[in-house]
Amino acid sequence: MLWNLFAKNPFRALQDLMKQVLLCTQKTEDLFAALLAGNQTRVAEIAKEISQIEHQCDGLKQELREQISKSIFLPVDRRDLLHVLSHMDALADICEDLGVLLTLRKMELPAQMRHSFEELLSRSLFVVTQSNEIIASLDRLLETGFSGPDAVEILKKIDEIDHLEHLADKAQDQFGKSLFLMEDELKPAALFMWNKIANKIGDLANSAERMVNHVRLMLSVN
Repeated sequence: MLWNLFAKNPFRALQDLMKQVLLCTQKTEDLFAALLAGNQTRVAEIAKEISQIEHQCDGLKQELREQISKSIFLPVDRRDLLHVLSHMDALADICEDLGVLLTLRKMELPAQMRHSFEELLSRSLFVVTQSNEIIASLDRLLETGFSGPDAVEILKKIDEIDHLEHLADKAQDQFGKSLFLMEDELKPAALFMWNKIANKIGDLANSAERMVNHVRLMLSVN
C-alpha cells in the first residue's frame, strides 16, 4: 500500500501502548484487592507502580502522536486515530487518578456495599479488556482494507462493548444507591471519596467505549 512508503504502521504502536494501559488496569484491580484486604502499605506501593506505568504510557503516546502528525499518508482518518489515542491515554490517566485517591486517606468499604462495588469494578474493567480485542484486530483490518467479513465481525464486537458499557453504567447506579443508603453511617469525606472513586471507575468503561467507537468511525468511511 502506498502509505507504507511514507509512514510506519501506527497500529502496532497503538497496540504496544494498549498493552501498557492493560497493565495499568490490572494493577488497578490489584490496588482495590489490597484496599479491601486492609493492606494500606500495599495500596501505596501499587499506586506508585501505576504512576510509573502511566509515565511510560505518556512517553509512548507522545511518540505516536508525533508519528501520526508527521505521516503524509495514513490508512484511516488522522482525527479518528488521534481520538483513539486520546481515549487510550485517558484510561491510563484514570488508573493513576484512582491510585492517588486511595492514598489521600485510608478508605474502608462497608460490608453492605462490597458486592455492588465489586460488580462495578469487574464490569468496568471487563469493558477495557474486551476493547483490547478491537485494538489487537487493527492489523488484520488493515490487511483487508477495513472491509469484508473481518470488518463486520469487529463491528459486532463494538456493539457488544456498547452493551457491556451499559451494564457497567447500571452497576455504577446500583453502587450509588448502596452508597447513599449508608450516608448516615459514613463520614461526609468518605461519602464524597467513594462517590468520586465510583465515577472514576465508571470513566474507565466510558473511555474504552469511546475508544472503540472511533474504530467504528474508521470502518464507516472505508
